[in-house]
Amino acid sequence: MMTIFTLSPTGNTRFILTASFACALTFTACERKITAEEPTPSANPVTQSAEPIANTSTFETARLGAAIDKFEKAPTMENQSSVKLAFAELNGEIAELDDRVVKTSGTARAEAAAKSVNLQKYRDAEMIRFTKAQAFTTPDVNPPADSRSGSQKIKDTAAKVEENIEDGTKKVGRTIEKGAKNTGDAIKDATH
Repeated sequence: MMTIFTLSPTGNTRFILTASFACALTFTACERKITAEEPTPSANPVTQSAEPIANTSTFETARLGAAIDKFEKAPTMENQSSVKLAFAELNGEIAELDDRVVKTSGTARAEAAAKSVNLQKYRDAEMIRFTKAQAFTTPDVNPPADSRSGSQKIKDTAAKVEENIEDGTKKVGRTIEKGAKNTGDAIKDATH
């Protein structure tokens, strides 16, 4: 014997409401998700960094980048010299790779050639950045030496300290005088 289930009007309403609710949850959960292949949309356009990025990272590339960053922040003769030294070290690394390209074959040769090309591109990009930094800043030369004698410097410092003490005492005196006047006015107002 087979039983057929029939739904009552109230049962049909419950079924329809439950099915509608389930569909609503399903469709809201099926929103489009951004995957790793798709770039994330941003409100602000991405601006390219002024600092070049080395495709082949070495000690020499890191040192050169740091030296140019330091020169941009403080364009001194010492920092400029550090940049030139870092360029020389990177050029030495490139020369060693070029020598390896000539002396080897196969995979080792291809790897050395690719690394050499990457380092040359990085060096050229950093040279442009360094040249721009030099154009916009003039390296500071050592400040002029103070020609005063040691005793004269001490006398000048003592005079400045004396002036500061006098100014401070005057300010404290004016503050005390002002406070006494305000206190006297307050006492007068309270007694009247």
